[in-house]
Amino acid sequence: MILLASAALAGETNTLNDDHLVQPAIILARAGLYGEAEAACKEILSQKPDQPKVKQLLREIEELRQKREAADPSYALRNKLEKIIVPEVSVRQAAPADVIEYLNAEANKRSPDKTQINFVWLVPAGIKLNPVTLNLRNVPLTDVLNFVTQLAGLRYRVEAHAVVIYKSEPERRIPPATEPNAKFK
Repeated sequence: MILLASAALAGETNTLNDDHLVQPAIILARAGLYGEAEAACKEILSQKPDQPKVKQLLREIEELRQKREAADPSYALRNKLEKIIVPEVSVRQAAPADVIEYLNAEANKRSPDKTQINFVWLVPAGIKLNPVTLNLRNVPLTDVLNFVTQLAGLRYRVEAHAVVIYKSEPERRIPPATEPNAKFK
């Protein structure tokens, strides 16, 4: 669909003299950066509201976003986490669970659509974790989660309705065969 909009936009220079403004939006949409493409389209429409091709591109971006969300249920939450900017994280030798609890509160306070973001702690109680020391300012929540989990020896995954913090299982070694030419029956 975006290819159609691109071709239509390229062919109608008489009705749309601002191709140089529209092309970046098309490129962003092709790259899957729907939020940025949408922002570029809205900027064009704020300057020149009567742009049917830009309005069409906006509709196509929304359709593509919906298709992506249907194919990947965690896409919407990942996208939201990337947009949340944490103004400051300053912790020294903190327990990872406490830092995640703080990030959960910050995420819910700064959620763009004011909906609750669930963090699920799936780390066994007896596991010894590395303490976390961080001093960050104005960082996307996804980056903070990466730092915290790496420093603590944890991992996280984003699912459709939650951010899951977990301890990965160590890789199991396969013991060598006791007989070099053992035959299996």
